[in-house]
Amino acid sequence: MDEIANFPELIAGVQAGDPASIELLCQRYAPFIRAAVRRQLHPGLRTRFDSLDFVQDVWASFLAIPAERYAFDTPQALVAFLTRMAHNRVVEVFRRRFGTLKDNITREQAVNDDDGSDQLRSSTPTPSQWVIAGEEWELLRGRFPEGQRVILELLRDGHNLEDIARLANVSLSTVNRIVRRLKDLTGQ
Repeated sequence: MDEIANFPELIAGVQAGDPASIELLCQRYAPFIRAAVRRQLHPGLRTRFDSLDFVQDVWASFLAIPAERYAFDTPQALVAFLTRMAHNRVVEVFRRRFGTLKDNITREQAVNDDDGSDQLRSSTPTPSQWVIAGEEWELLRGRFPEGQRVILELLRDGHNLEDIARLANVSLSTVNRIVRRLKDLTGQ
C-alpha cells in the first residue's frame, strides 16, 4: 500500500471520525511523535515521565481539534505538525516542573538521607504486624494450660513478677517456672 497515495483518504477518514482510520493514523505516526519526545525530554524528567504519556497527550490534543481546522497535503506536513505538538507539550511540562515553585523538581528531596536512616519508618507496628503478633500470641497461649494463661496475660500487660504472683494467687516460683518455659518456647 502506497502511503502517500492513500494519505488523503486516511486524513479524510480521520476527519470523518472513522475508528479504523484513526487507529491506522496512530500506528503509522506514533513513532515520529515518540522520537520527537525523546529528543526533547530533559534528563531530569525521564525518571518521572514516560515518553508514551506524551504520545498519548499529543494524540488526545490532535483528535480534539475540530476537523475543519486542519488540512495536511503530505505525510511530512502531518509529521511536522505532530512533532511540533510533541515539542510544545514537553516544553510545557518542563516549564511547569522547573519553572514554578509548586512543582519544581529541583526542590524535591530524597526520602532517605545519606546516613541510611529511614525518615518514613514508624515506631508503631503495621496492621499486618498486629495480625501476625495476634496469631503468634494465640499459638503460644494454646501451649499452656488454662490456669497458667492468666499469668501469661498479666506478663503481656507489663506487670512485674511479684504483682503477677499476688494477682494470680500463686507463688513467685510458679511464675518464674512459667516465665522460664515461655522463654524456652520463644527461643529467648
